[in-house]
Amino acid sequence: MVAAVTGFPGRSRRRPHGGPAASRRYERRRPEKTPLHKIISENLESWLEWREAAERPVPGYVEEEFRGYLECGLLCFGFARALCTGCGQGFVVAFSCKGRGVCPSCNGRHMAQTAAHLADHVIPPVPVRQWVISVPKRLRGMLADRPTAVAALTKIFLDEIERTLITASGVTAAADTPSASRPRLGGISFLHRFGSALNHHVHLHACVTDGVFLPAADGAGCGTPPAFVPARPITPADLAALTERVRRRVIRWFRLAGLLNAAAAADMLAWDNSGFSVDASVRITLVDRDVPSYFRSLEHLLRYCARPPFALDRLSVIRGEDGRIARIRYLLPRHKAANWVGPGRGRKSTRPGANGAVELTPFEFLDRLVELVPPPRKHRHRYHGVFAPNHKLRLAVTSLAIGNVGKRHEAVTGGHGGDGHATEGCCDAHPNHKPRSHDTSRIAWAKLMARVGEEFPLECPGCGGDIRLIAFITEPGPIRKILTHLGEPLEPPPISPARGPPADWGELVQIDDERDVFQTSPDELPAIDIHSL
Repeated sequence: MVAAVTGFPGRSRRRPHGGPAASRRYERRRPEKTPLHKIISENLESWLEWREAAERPVPGYVEEEFRGYLECGLLCFGFARALCTGCGQGFVVAFSCKGRGVCPSCNGRHMAQTAAHLADHVIPPVPVRQWVISVPKRLRGMLADRPTAVAALTKIFLDEIERTLITASGVTAAADTPSASRPRLGGISFLHRFGSALNHHVHLHACVTDGVFLPAADGAGCGTPPAFVPARPITPADLAALTERVRRRVIRWFRLAGLLNAAAAADMLAWDNSGFSVDASVRITLVDRDVPSYFRSLEHLLRYCARPPFALDRLSVIRGEDGRIARIRYLLPRHKAANWVGPGRGRKSTRPGANGAVELTPFEFLDRLVELVPPPRKHRHRYHGVFAPNHKLRLAVTSLAIGNVGKRHEAVTGGHGGDGHATEGCCDAHPNHKPRSHDTSRIAWAKLMARVGEEFPLECPGCGGDIRLIAFITEPGPIRKILTHLGEPLEPPPISPARGPPADWGELVQIDDERDVFQTSPDELPAIDIHSL
């Protein structure tokens, strides 16, 4: 495995659309110095006790994510040793937690790995369009904790996209055409549970081929690839018709599932502004598809769809007079900062280029992270149409991807040579024969960093030689000896013990005046003589 990693060629620094990239040198990350690590280490125990006292316990998988992140990237918990084959310089690389929702580094690896796998081994060289759907706030809460509702929304949305693409492609299929011979799209859907302001917002992104695939005609031969029929440009009328069909089908499903009564469904159908929003403005052409480091490339779009819920570089902390973290500031993207006003939100600055911001207390910030951590053993992206695992055209379509050319010829042709003659026996003679498969979904982290940062990390910064992994250090004794020699900390950063809530929270109690419940100070409560009760 190490030989395969170290033999990866470096990427060119020339970017056709952006000019030469600036030279960067890979440096080991130090998560203990980031604001996120300080927020969690200083407030985790207090926040967990506060949630328990409020009878809102944190799910076990969320607590494991937080505690795993506190150990991610720290050398005192173990590391790998690497050595330059040229100058003999040694390096150490810390282990990662492989988390799914909190750790920025592990989330970044998942994002880059998903995008690289889809761009290289799944999506063939055809135009791709991004479709995004957002539902009314009345339905978002039902999508948050009901997987069946999310599955229904996904199926309805992709069905209507396929219907629109078939019409735009000019393909007609008879009513009695078997399902295996009907035109199908190829798509990947991504479920997002977050918005741009650390808010809980369930919506869907889908990267779909801008056209449909048709199976090869009968008698064309086993090796004949399916035909791709591109779609004409999507017009506003097409988008409006698709949105209306999706709206009616989704509301009808919620009504039949018992999540909406007939009156509520009729009320939503009568809204002037339906609350359903569908966007299909982003389209990746073949010209820009594989340009590295270009913001309109296919891999860049896939990274956007598989991105983590928040960006670490937008996070900062504000400490109070006692030295504790008092407020957490999260900057919004500039295209989202225009009219962002509300509870916990700052008005956009009038300075040119300024960003809006969200300010939260540490407990509010951790509460929002709980909602953004994906549940375990749940897929974060799904395949549709000809990309679906059980579709008969999947192998033939994905074999056309740039990373599979020449690697799946036997899988596509079923053991036939290019002239139609069997090379290892005909598929009829060996019906149980399965082509040899290879796993392309797991890509070495060094290769991914080279694709994202255009800087290969297994290249010695001193002499430019190859860096090879030579050992994994997991025993406490060798760990302490090596870290002592390197001058690195032998212990992880301390985790603050649980403490009481802030004074301005603890001095507030709830009272009821038979009309509303509000908070007040204990000094303002009326005096009550218990002997008169």
